[in-house]
Amino acid sequence: MLQIAFIRENQEKVIQALAKRNLDAKTTVEEVVELDERRRATQVELDNILAESNKLSKDIGEMMKAGEKAKAAILKEKTVSNKEKSKKLAETADAIAAELTEKLYTLPNLPADIVPEGKTPEENLNVFEAGEKIRHH
Repeated sequence: MLQIAFIRENQEKVIQALAKRNLDAKTTVEEVVELDERRRATQVELDNILAESNKLSKDIGEMMKAGEKAKAAILKEKTVSNKEKSKKLAETADAIAAELTEKLYTLPNLPADIVPEGKTPEENLNVFEAGEKIRHH
């Protein structure tokens, strides 16, 4: 399976190489890159919420030690909201990743650069041959 980082960085090369296999991959490649961008953006948002939740937890602990229970209660409400958001974001990220994987499965590996374009075996390039050919009478 092609790696997403390779596809993202070499979109035109992937499209052109797969055209040698008589496959129009432009739409699929664009969809893969778009899904990857969505997955990455969702992951960044999730990471930010989790980092904020960690900070809030520390702040709540400090406020409780200082006897500021009212302020701590406000922050606790925020952590509950963050938990709900992070759960939804994690589900979204998982769904996007699954869709991305399915798209990647539809893209075959790239042919070697020396492979010529062609639709039939007769258009293939013979790059190495060894031994005697057996002739049938």
